[in-house]
Amino acid sequence: MWIWILNQGPESKIMESLPDEVLLHIFSELSLVDLICGARLVCWRWYNISKDAALWTDVDFSEVRYCETDKDLSEVHHGMRTLLLSIQSSLESLTFGTSCHDGGIFELFGSSWKHVNKARFPALKHLDYSYSYASPRNLRVAITTHPDIEELYLCHTRISFSEAIEEALHLPNLKVLVFMDSSVCLNHDMPLVKFQVMRVPKICTKLEVVELLTIQADLDDEVIQQFTKHCPNLKSLSLTCSATLSSSAFTFINTSTSCITSLELRDRRGTEPYLHFVLPWFPHLTHLAVNGQCVSLIDCTAIANCCPNLQELIFRISSSNSDVPEGLFDHFLNNKNTSSLCGLELLTIAEKCRNLRKLHAPQSNIDDESVVFLTQQCPNLEDINFSECHRLSKISLLALSKNLPNLRKLYFQENYVDHEHLMNILLKCRKLWEVFFDRKRITKLASVPSQETKIKSVSDSSSIDSLKNAEDIPYIDMTISTEDNELQNMLLFDTYISSALDLESTEVTSDRLLSPSTDFSSFLQEPDEPVRFFHNHCPIKRLSLAQSLAEEKFLMAIIRECPSLTLLELNGAEALTDDLVVTIAKNCPNLETLGLCLSVDQSSDLKFGDRGLMALINYSRKLDCLSFMNNRNITSRAVQMLFQALETTLPRLETVSLCVGRGYACSPTVIALYGLKYLTESSKKQLKSSATNNRSSFFIHLDFKKRKYSTDGIET
Repeated sequence: MWIWILNQGPESKIMESLPDEVLLHIFSELSLVDLICGARLVCWRWYNISKDAALWTDVDFSEVRYCETDKDLSEVHHGMRTLLLSIQSSLESLTFGTSCHDGGIFELFGSSWKHVNKARFPALKHLDYSYSYASPRNLRVAITTHPDIEELYLCHTRISFSEAIEEALHLPNLKVLVFMDSSVCLNHDMPLVKFQVMRVPKICTKLEVVELLTIQADLDDEVIQQFTKHCPNLKSLSLTCSATLSSSAFTFINTSTSCITSLELRDRRGTEPYLHFVLPWFPHLTHLAVNGQCVSLIDCTAIANCCPNLQELIFRISSSNSDVPEGLFDHFLNNKNTSSLCGLELLTIAEKCRNLRKLHAPQSNIDDESVVFLTQQCPNLEDINFSECHRLSKISLLALSKNLPNLRKLYFQENYVDHEHLMNILLKCRKLWEVFFDRKRITKLASVPSQETKIKSVSDSSSIDSLKNAEDIPYIDMTISTEDNELQNMLLFDTYISSALDLESTEVTSDRLLSPSTDFSSFLQEPDEPVRFFHNHCPIKRLSLAQSLAEEKFLMAIIRECPSLTLLELNGAEALTDDLVVTIAKNCPNLETLGLCLSVDQSSDLKFGDRGLMALINYSRKLDCLSFMNNRNITSRAVQMLFQALETTLPRLETVSLCVGRGYACSPTVIALYGLKYLTESSKKQLKSSATNNRSSFFIHLDFKKRKYSTDGIET
């Protein structure tokens, strides 16, 4: 859309003077939707340039949004078919995604027996059916007519593991085979499936990447032997392996010439250590995903001794500790049968694997001493996940901020750390991009250990002592909201909202609803100048502080240091006041997603209301998604102003989640009278269904029709 705007303003002469090669390079950076619905509609010159074959080597239909009606969906599918037919000769990569429902799109390759309307894609090498509605027959037709495909992706489709393997046998040039599922198929004979899998490497000898993560089959030693024996170019191997896995599975690997740098053996149900006989076969690993029922010192010693070049280490451990109820921290620490990663194991790995850039170890028993040592030995760490590591305290956070200048992502969810220490990381780690510091709502605070108790349990090393005396700077803490499940159910509703005139069953008239309970004169005036920022603020983009117990002043200090935020989650936070929301609106002009829901058991006293919402209306001009459920302080007048702002200051807003009905100041009638013209057909159906069910109050998720907007945030 920005291209059309440039062509209408004073910049149009500059754009017209650009040579075709420059415009072609600019067009190559556009998404599929912007290229079709934007650039090629500007003028005949741009239309002709947009038809260049270089722009149509890669088509990704997952960028296409859902449609409001069956008619719109039919038109979109017709456009997809027309596009594919027009770019047959140049297309090299095709991704369908969830936007494709019509079997006619998948059948473009022609009928397998009639060959009607068969299109030719001579250059097609990459085919991705992941998350689409493609059927086994669609896959069969595509592969039958295009046996030269080199990359095949089938993640969470209607195609079973047996059917996918059967079709892969017809692709002798296959280099990448990725299959993932999440459901058990009982209609296939497991020994037969194993036999089919064993045939794949014999036919597809050029395979470089193999990911067969499925619960439909148990891949044992014999299967792995076939891949390592017949695929000399194999670089990445991810399999759902059997619990009977042994060292004989890798006897065909030549350790001196092996190209395998990525390994994942998932869903292994064995309870004994296994890495000590697996990893010696893979001396060149840079990526390792550890799966199983336990992590032992033997396993971690094997990682340290066999993988000195390791850059990414991910632990996916099925530990009994993950089932410990909230608040039973002492039981968690004193459980002698723990099977998760512990401090000694982490020390062993950190001592040898000094090139680590990514470490995920959630639900672990690691302690502060091991984390301090880790940050000293692996200063290049960029991505860390220590969620639910309940032994960790502020000492670990101080070590991260002090020793990891390249840190980009941090997941520190559901840890028992107070609200005073995250700011240190935000100020010192200047490359931070994403921080999730959610906190679990705890009903029995007495059972949660204090910071002092946890710190005393840490070893008395000199490195930790130096961090204990570090300056305390406000920190952030966050967690998943207690009504997240309800929100997700809302988002997946198949029934949405239909006609305003059918909402006559509502009891209160609009005039009564719209009489404001507060004086709006103080915030219906022209907005003040937004806050100006300096270049030395934290560049973080995504921040989650759900269920935070932090005081208002701490959260405000954090918000002021993060003006580049595009996502902010504060669902269930204790300090959701008007002043805090106003601070967010004025200090975060790039905000796109904002969660301000109150928990079901939270009191609305002293929580934000109309003034905070109006600040968002005035300042947050890039807002796409807004949720403020369970808030009884926001009146009907403020909701009305929110709808009116869709044509002025909030042109990008696409979704709003709120609560209406009895007990809340806003009723379905307000939405029907002032918001109906903006709602999608599905949202209208949901509103009608909710209003006629005679429920006293309910959640509702509103989707708005797409609107054209300019770069300054005003609708065009």
